[in-house]
Amino acid sequence: MRIRLRRITHPCFSASRHIIFRAIFRGDLFRLETFQVLPSAIEGEDAPSASQVNSPTDGFDPVRVSVSEKLRNYLTADDVTSADRTAARAELDELARTHLYAGAGVLVLTGLRPGQARGERAVVRVTRLLGEPMPQNREGTLVREVRDRGASISQRGRVRYSDTRFGGDLHTDGAEAPLPAPDVFTLFCVRQSVDGGALRCVHVRDLERLLSDDVLATLREPFHFDRRGDQRDGAGPTTVKPVLFTQHDRPSITYLRSYIEQGHDHPGVPDLTERQLKALDALDAAVDACAEAVVGKLNEGELALFDNLSVLHGRTEFQDAPDYTRLLLRTWVRRDLPAAS
Repeated sequence: MRIRLRRITHPCFSASRHIIFRAIFRGDLFRLETFQVLPSAIEGEDAPSASQVNSPTDGFDPVRVSVSEKLRNYLTADDVTSADRTAARAELDELARTHLYAGAGVLVLTGLRPGQARGERAVVRVTRLLGEPMPQNREGTLVREVRDRGASISQRGRVRYSDTRFGGDLHTDGAEAPLPAPDVFTLFCVRQSVDGGALRCVHVRDLERLLSDDVLATLREPFHFDRRGDQRDGAGPTTVKPVLFTQHDRPSITYLRSYIEQGHDHPGVPDLTERQLKALDALDAAVDACAEAVVGKLNEGELALFDNLSVLHGRTEFQDAPDYTRLLLRTWVRRDLPAAS
């Protein structure tokens, strides 16, 4: 694969931006994409790689926020003070109220430089501004690499959706774990795939408007979710919880269809009833039909925050280049609020 970047100016576009054409060659296949970028992004000493150029206009644009110098320094600097933290938290709290809890449930922070070490620092610090980090497995991992490990979600054992490159399966994070669910999860994009890897997000409030009262009532009843082998020694292979529930006095959702199906496939666990199957089918149909879905693709160096109680998310299938693999860094956040009910 070769990437060629060309810069032009044209009166049809903003004078404050340049247009970059990205030509992608993969064997005999060719694709041309265009981007508007700020001049400062290409007038430094180093020309940007294709993955550092802003993506075409997508659904994340309304929730992309360029961080202030104070917040950027707090998230990335070697040494910070308590005053730095106070100022950064005030800014982030306001952004979270606007975009996470009262808005689309998604916030994308821009203006950070890419890199794995920088990303790890940024996700840890933004997590502690929001609350406390939650372990993502029984080993206590707080920052998890989201990348293709050559696995499939259909596999048993400890394979998770985030270990694969395949698309579909809109879900919430922590669907395999008992409640309370992670309130928020973060993703820092270290390396992005050239092909695929866009995220689709659907808010629970939009789904509930599409579902009947009987379906909503069924989804509030207990289901068995497969634990993906992450249970403690001697514990059962499933966790029992509803799909729709209340956490922090807010309508919430926890879901990954295949985890439910595999959970009810364990010996000694009752089969899904016809009523439950119809409710899950109705939920999946609502997800597919939701006109309010937000679809976007993270750029390298962007830090995204998602309201995990309200937003189902999933990605399109992606394909890594042999010498350039997609890598995101993830944390789960528990806010300092009352537990689930």
